[in-house]
Amino acid sequence: MQANDIDRARAALQFLSADRDHDYWAKVGFAFHAAGGDFDTFDKWSATADSYKAQNTRTMWKSIKPGKGIGAGTLFKLAAENGYRMNGDRPTTRPKEATKRPAEPRGKPAKGYDSDELLARFNQVTGAHPYAASRGMAGDTPLPGMREVPAGDPLEIQGESMAGALVLPIRRADGSISSLQFITVPEVAARLKARGLPGKLNLPGATMEGWFEVIPLVPGGVVYICEGLATAWACWQATGAAAVVCFGWGRVRAVTAELRQRDATARLVICPDVGKEPDAEKIARELGCAVAAMPEGEAQNFDAGDLAARDGFDVLADLLERAREPEPPPLPEPLLKPVSVFDVLTNPAPAPAFVWDGYLPRGTVALKATHGGVGKSTIGLMLGVCAPLGWPLFGVDTVACNVLFVSLEDGADIVRHRLAGICRAWGINPADLEGKLHIVDGTSNPELFSADARGAGDTTATYAELCKLVQSTNAGLVVVDNASDSFGGDEINRRQVRAFMRALTQVARLTNCAVLLLAHVDKGTSRAGKPEGGEGYSGSTAWHNSARSRIFMSRLDDGTISLVHQKSNLGKLREPLILTWPDNGLPMLADDAPEITGLTGSMQGRADITAATAILRFIAEYEGRGQYCSPANTSRNHVYIVLKVESAFKALKLHGDGCKRIVTQCQRAGWIEPLDYQNVGRKWCQRWTVTPEGRAFAGLPAPTAPTAPTCHEGAEDAESAGGAPTAPTCLGGVGESGAHKEGSLLEQVAAHD
Repeated sequence: MQANDIDRARAALQFLSADRDHDYWAKVGFAFHAAGGDFDTFDKWSATADSYKAQNTRTMWKSIKPGKGIGAGTLFKLAAENGYRMNGDRPTTRPKEATKRPAEPRGKPAKGYDSDELLARFNQVTGAHPYAASRGMAGDTPLPGMREVPAGDPLEIQGESMAGALVLPIRRADGSISSLQFITVPEVAARLKARGLPGKLNLPGATMEGWFEVIPLVPGGVVYICEGLATAWACWQATGAAAVVCFGWGRVRAVTAELRQRDATARLVICPDVGKEPDAEKIARELGCAVAAMPEGEAQNFDAGDLAARDGFDVLADLLERAREPEPPPLPEPLLKPVSVFDVLTNPAPAPAFVWDGYLPRGTVALKATHGGVGKSTIGLMLGVCAPLGWPLFGVDTVACNVLFVSLEDGADIVRHRLAGICRAWGINPADLEGKLHIVDGTSNPELFSADARGAGDTTATYAELCKLVQSTNAGLVVVDNASDSFGGDEINRRQVRAFMRALTQVARLTNCAVLLLAHVDKGTSRAGKPEGGEGYSGSTAWHNSARSRIFMSRLDDGTISLVHQKSNLGKLREPLILTWPDNGLPMLADDAPEITGLTGSMQGRADITAATAILRFIAEYEGRGQYCSPANTSRNHVYIVLKVESAFKALKLHGDGCKRIVTQCQRAGWIEPLDYQNVGRKWCQRWTVTPEGRAFAGLPAPTAPTAPTCHEGAEDAESAGGAPTAPTCLGGVGESGAHKEGSLLEQVAAHD
């Protein structure tokens, strides 16, 4: 791009008005950029508009893609429509022999528009000028500093004669003139506005540096800084103090900064129109100025001139006298808030509270994950019915509270069908849920959180509506069904997942409710059908880490449903629940199923009786050797971990969940119970012990004292000794030798049965 081409672009730009609509302004910016224009020139041109915002200008300029969109020709075409001519600057033939014009200095008016020469030929003006009279500048006294274009003057701008226009010289801090502003007569202003141009025109090709002084400034005096002439004139008339015109709100900060640099002792007072007070206060804080804001309740853009015209100069003088420097902004709340330590005993914090005992803590988020089709939505809705009525679910207590069920996967008809089935099965009158259970269908706009591939993401309008619903319903439990629909981000992006979970935590804190997020599990877990096949959630570990409680559901090989509490930050883990789902019924505890009867109570069929008998005999045998199985499901020495090395146990074909289910049912039947003991390190631990009833069921003799030297070793000691205990070699034991001599354990169990 040649230098003279850039100069032509700058010159053409000055023939256009920045005070137009956004689309026109952006079109000019794109065209000026394509013509090789620079940002500083475009920014100064944009600042002549009343709607100028520096941030918007920078953002638009950065968004321009070189070589794409509007071309340079648009700039020159628009400028030509407003009087710009290129013929003298760019030859039409033999360009190599053309004589290039030297570039004009920046800020110098276009050819034929010498500001000093023009001002010298213009007349003095009095308050009798139509514009002056309309703004209350009446009288025959000459208006200081102003001029009027005399009748017959040849000056034209934008194709219109400037004869009769009021002229304001714009002077830099050193007194030199940077430009002239022409306030055209009414008929010319009307024609300009019909063309989409302002009625006030600036000298083509000139910059808008500096200001206009209504009266000369006095060192150390008061200066009222105003956007336009009428406001400045009213402030001077009301107080007698100096006032300056900035020629657009976009110039106020630059003018104020120059005035402050020029005179550090002056009292600078910014006089904003209504609606621009926040910007004025920001400038005032930065530069040490006062702000004279208009009275509250006035219409947008109401200014000091309007106030003087309506209420008189005395009212305006009083308002200007009361101008004060804005209060410093409040200190932001600390991001890391201190926590009181000294009174934790005298003023204790409340203990964690739960909506569903142990599972769903208040004020935070719990995650319930499962493979599709297991019943997460149905069980979530069952919980939504139990909580308003204060009924237990699967034998676990709930606290009576209002429930908001947010269905983002299934439409209203499906949810209502499920609800009707629950009410029929449990004999509930739906009217009893009125005002307590609130169900909303969000399937049309399900995302509560949205993010692109790289960003952190943000909440959506649906999230904002959810927050309002939580507060208006005073919800104690919010069920969100489900994560894949509500989360519009990358499930393996930790930053996005944590942001989403934090947003749900904010929902929980609105009414100190529990938020239960239903989710699908990862592919590995889905294929395995149990948590050992993969994690009980899908995607980043941030899902697990951000949830304060986590529940995993899976369908077991025998068709039952396992509900395992895999994480609890605010209390103990609940014991696993085994559910059955009868035809034409609802999920229920296996213990409560109609087919479970007889002596074996909690057992379901011969396979379970065989497995229970074997496990009881294993526990008793290990207990007799002083090597114990821990009741804690998270222990590395719980029953499944200890016994899975035994070939006889492998023959039972029990996976981890199946083993836990049998152990749980044995405990409920009273066949095993936890027993406290001290290990060799004098640490108190718990272990399973087989009760007399359990020994009777398994056909075991009464216990004898252990003979092994490890009678005090527990699960912890076994770990330190190198893992799970090995099978014994004594006659009749459960190892390979014993099995060969007296038959396998399964054969013994079969014989017992």
